[in-house]
Amino acid sequence: MKKRLLGGGPVFQPALIVLAMMLALVAASAACHDSATGADAGADGNGDDAGVDAGGDGNVQAANLLCNPGFEEGESVPECWDPFPPPAPGVTYGWEEGPAQNGSRSVSVAIADQQFGMWQQLVPVAAGRVYLLAGHVGFEDIVPPGRCNLQIVFRDDQGQLVQMINYPHHDGKRTFELDFPTNLKVRAPQGAVQAEVNLFLQGPGQATFDDIFFGPAPLGTIAGTVTSGGSPLQDALVTIAGEHWNESYRALTDSAGRYEISDVPVAFPRYILVASKEGYKTRTQGRVEVLADGVTNVDFQLDPGTDPADDLQVKSGTLSLVRFTEPPLLPQQAVIPAEASDYPESVRVYLAADETIESDHPDVVALAGQILSSVENKTSTHDVAWAVYEWVSRNIDHDGVYDIREQGGLDQPFKDETSGIWQTISGRGWCWGRNMLDWTYQPHELLRVKGGICVEHALLVSALLRALNIPARAFSGALEFYAQVPGQGGAWFHMSTTGGRTAYREHGELGPGFADGGPLRSFPVTAGPMMHEDWNAARPGLWHERHPWGAEYFATQEGLDQALADLENFAQTGQAAPGRQVPPGQDRYAINYRDITLRLFDIGEQRLLDVRFPIGNAADTVWQQHDAYWTNHPECVTRTWVEEKGNPPVDGTERWFHIEFDLTSLVE
Repeated sequence: MKKRLLGGGPVFQPALIVLAMMLALVAASAACHDSATGADAGADGNGDDAGVDAGGDGNVQAANLLCNPGFEEGESVPECWDPFPPPAPGVTYGWEEGPAQNGSRSVSVAIADQQFGMWQQLVPVAAGRVYLLAGHVGFEDIVPPGRCNLQIVFRDDQGQLVQMINYPHHDGKRTFELDFPTNLKVRAPQGAVQAEVNLFLQGPGQATFDDIFFGPAPLGTIAGTVTSGGSPLQDALVTIAGEHWNESYRALTDSAGRYEISDVPVAFPRYILVASKEGYKTRTQGRVEVLADGVTNVDFQLDPGTDPADDLQVKSGTLSLVRFTEPPLLPQQAVIPAEASDYPESVRVYLAADETIESDHPDVVALAGQILSSVENKTSTHDVAWAVYEWVSRNIDHDGVYDIREQGGLDQPFKDETSGIWQTISGRGWCWGRNMLDWTYQPHELLRVKGGICVEHALLVSALLRALNIPARAFSGALEFYAQVPGQGGAWFHMSTTGGRTAYREHGELGPGFADGGPLRSFPVTAGPMMHEDWNAARPGLWHERHPWGAEYFATQEGLDQALADLENFAQTGQAAPGRQVPPGQDRYAINYRDITLRLFDIGEQRLLDVRFPIGNAADTVWQQHDAYWTNHPECVTRTWVEEKGNPPVDGTERWFHIEFDLTSLVE
């Protein structure tokens, strides 16, 4: 391998090139706007692959503003790129032949201590435009608080800092992977005319970068009509729910009832539209997909009337005694039998295809075969299950990537209100569907969009395992798979590929989330998954949740008394006490809390609404028959009950706590 190490390279001086950037800004921005969605817009004239898949389906290519993004061109240094700060003792900038994602070269930064260094390039930007930044990043021997990441620094026409954006960072060791398959986006702030694209390392350690993309996000249009009783409605307001990358999108209908919302970035196919007009009932439409350089048609029919005055919020808490048990160790000698009948009858139901665990879908079957072809011992349950875990952990994002170590938590500049994480648990986003399963991506859809929340990961992995003749059952965002040793019986083993994906993306680790935890607290007794909340809405509408959470107490009489008191207070106030810190390896009382909010715009003629929450039914979980709920509309509650559901010969009983509402007073 040949490596070019830089000694006293050029010093980066942004103020000296502002004038050149300004002169190029108008032409470059116009050119980008014209070509951003073309399928052949990836070539930059240097022979590099300058495009990035920006549509989630592998077909849409966005235009790259960077010169020499693959680092193939140059003499003593890579053309268009500069190191900053200049090389100094302990900091080495490399331009390498050998370790490359594509072509023959990449760039690196190696630091022996806690100094920082970066490769950077300046490009013109247009304030208000949405941009993508992505690239292949490899790293090794990065020790916290050291980190590497992609970075954008927006500057004004005087070269002054307007905004700095750090993408989620890495430490540890990993070979080249794309940051990020789901195309994180940012909007250039007011006053920005240029952007530094920085390939950043804070030592100690080494980071390597290749095939960097920075360019305008592909855009599309949403258009349609709003009518009532077959006649067009003028001045109806159509909005895209939320503020996408800090901007609102809306339009009023014309005399023909037509509206058009243009320049909408291509993102997850989960935009939500809301149509409203005074004197009419508001309607919503979700799962809207924006097509690059295309038009998505969404029509609305509004009925005369008024909107419900309030949302419906429902919270539940269920109390269980959790007995500590050592998680079983997945035996290396576990074997996938040749026939499903060789499994115990009690687990065969978890081999069947389901409409949400679609193990018979052609795309799932094809991927399962591809994964299996890479496994040497194709009858080893351990090896095949690991191969599924590894493929998903490497290739499917945990959809909106939010690094809580960065200031702002969920509110990063690249937050995406079409992402499942934002819609479900931010408390400010909204989902759209009849219930959670109606909202989720099916496994074949997740393979297309390349990023989903834990629930969607669990459905995909369960489908892949079933397609490979390994029983799997899913509860919420995790799953269990079954492994058996001939003549010795079998057991269920935990798997979470969102834990695997997070560990791999951040640290290059594979293993977290694979057969490393205890049993699921709840599991279904049928082939379908079991969600952490459910309801029987007849028509799809808006909802969101607070991520399930819990409180623990010592397994003593005092602990039980405190748990019951906290549960009673929760039923009165809706506020959940934090419980106690119970050390690992001990029995404990546990309250599992869940929370959903439903908007009632789209409830239609439905008046009785059944909302249900699962009760733990694992072998180590003893339900204490104490369940509580809180709602902002207790006057609408007609009854509560506990459903017990069996499916012989499956072991165990599936339990749900139901709360039924009569919505008449809220919607009429």
